[in-house]
Amino acid sequence: MSSQLLSRSPQLIAELSPEAWAFSTLAVGIVLVLGMIIAFRMNAFLAMIISAIVVSLMVGGDPGARLEAVATEFGKSAGGIGIVIAMASIIGKCMLDSGAADRIVRSAVKVTGESKASVGLMLSGFVLAIPVFFDTVFYLLVPLARSLYKRTGKNYVRYLLAIATGGAITHTLVPPTPGPLLVSANLGVDVGMMMLIGTLVAFPSAVIGLLFSIFVDSRMPVAMRSLGPNDDKQTPVRDDKLPSLFMSLLPVILPVVLIGAGTLAMTRADKEDRAQFTVSDITDYGALAAAFSSAKEGSPVARVLASPKLTDEGRAALRTAATTDEQKVFVAAALDRVITDSKLYDKDVFLGVRLSGGATTLLASNQLRIKPVDRRRMNRIIMEDLMPGVVAKHDWNTPARKFADVWTLWGNPNFALLASALVAMMMLKRVRGLSLAKLGEDVEESLMSGGVIILITAAGGAFGAMLQAAQIGPAIETMFTSNSSQSGGAQGGASLLLLGFVISAVLKIAQGSSTVAMIIASSMMAAIVSNSPPNYHLVYLATAVGSGSLFGSWMNDSGFWVFAKMGGLTESETLKSWTPTLIVLSISGLFFSILFSWLMPLV
Repeated sequence: MSSQLLSRSPQLIAELSPEAWAFSTLAVGIVLVLGMIIAFRMNAFLAMIISAIVVSLMVGGDPGARLEAVATEFGKSAGGIGIVIAMASIIGKCMLDSGAADRIVRSAVKVTGESKASVGLMLSGFVLAIPVFFDTVFYLLVPLARSLYKRTGKNYVRYLLAIATGGAITHTLVPPTPGPLLVSANLGVDVGMMMLIGTLVAFPSAVIGLLFSIFVDSRMPVAMRSLGPNDDKQTPVRDDKLPSLFMSLLPVILPVVLIGAGTLAMTRADKEDRAQFTVSDITDYGALAAAFSSAKEGSPVARVLASPKLTDEGRAALRTAATTDEQKVFVAAALDRVITDSKLYDKDVFLGVRLSGGATTLLASNQLRIKPVDRRRMNRIIMEDLMPGVVAKHDWNTPARKFADVWTLWGNPNFALLASALVAMMMLKRVRGLSLAKLGEDVEESLMSGGVIILITAAGGAFGAMLQAAQIGPAIETMFTSNSSQSGGAQGGASLLLLGFVISAVLKIAQGSSTVAMIIASSMMAAIVSNSPPNYHLVYLATAVGSGSLFGSWMNDSGFWVFAKMGGLTESETLKSWTPTLIVLSISGLFFSILFSWLMPLV
């Protein structure tokens, strides 16, 4: 049946609207993945790759190119998480075998009590996921959950979900993680306000998620499973041989400190936002006006002039040689609006323009996820390269930027976890008295289990990317935009928050990435509220969108596979635990967004 569908895909694409074909592709992808994994018990890696290939072929175009696209996206996903997962596998095994995880758990239980140990895990995930990506936090805290289960002999699923609950909610609601940072930019919300209200919405939601995790654990008790052939079979370390609490915590704290410091340094440098045009940045206003006045249709300068960010008055000002200070300020302000344009650069239009290294580096990054400050910087450099001698070259190397650039190495998650893995290995060698050869065997064993996780997670990333290539996002955007227009536009109050939540949730279910769901949904909502803002602060719309991006996590979400494989759960168990818990978190976030918008509208 699938071969017939693929062979007829060009004909079907011609018969169906783009939106209908996109939703058909999504339906096929869902049926294939769930059918192969759950019904036919196929290996998750094979099921995800086969589904990715089928979805990619349904996109249309040259079949060879579509297969190459799957391999490319698989490589991108593996490149993004491969080193981190490999290092996390080493850290996890070393912490368990050296007794470091046991030492941390013993110390925590003394403070919280055995019955409240999951609260400590939730709070740890909640705090650590603010400066650090959720995946990294989960990798670092899983050894504690496993050691805690060894101590108590129960509540394994609760411990895993406690970490996930705390980490997932702040990852989607509290900057400086990319998702909420970009949502706040799209909606024009101050980052400080986003951090404050995001935390206010996230904390009670995390508490509700923790309570729900207790319910899930009581209904679905699962014993901890081995992650490798010899996993968890080491003889326990004697109490007097356990590493100190400081040494035990070091493999967890070290990457958090490094990554957090890097994030802080970059945030501080970004706050300078030095892309802004000043009057002195235009060296020749006459030449600038001449360039815009004589711009030929289809040229790079004409594209700048046609930017939707410009008003008619702004275009007129750019075509006129400014002579007074007031006119020059107006021209600089017009150029400031241009550099916020997300679609300013077009490869074909700028083909003849020689771009400098700063621009090409930023253009190589994911344009959907690029930070607003980096977009302005990129477009400013493009403007400088387009009009040399007219627009002055800017010196970006302020002390804050130089410091941030230094921390790009130390704060890189790959480097931070590598450093942490080395610390954990040395600790294991000292505690167990291992030879270098035996230490190498233990590391190799951990990497074997980590390799399987990398394959499955990368395959899931490729599947999600193919769903994005099927234009499901634009189809959903068209659907909601059309419905909003037919109903006379979105109304204020809770209905607006609910609309942002639903759009984000549907996008999340369709293509798997919370960050992509947040970006697209917030962009749509920004357009909807541009002419009729609600009677509350737009930060609540931002938290509603962020909450929606947690809804409906399944096999096309890398977080699903991280939780399943690092936790040692089956796909079915993950669908029964992780997926509903994130739904509860998501709905809780929407509830508190609505509640706080009523209690303290902040306008």
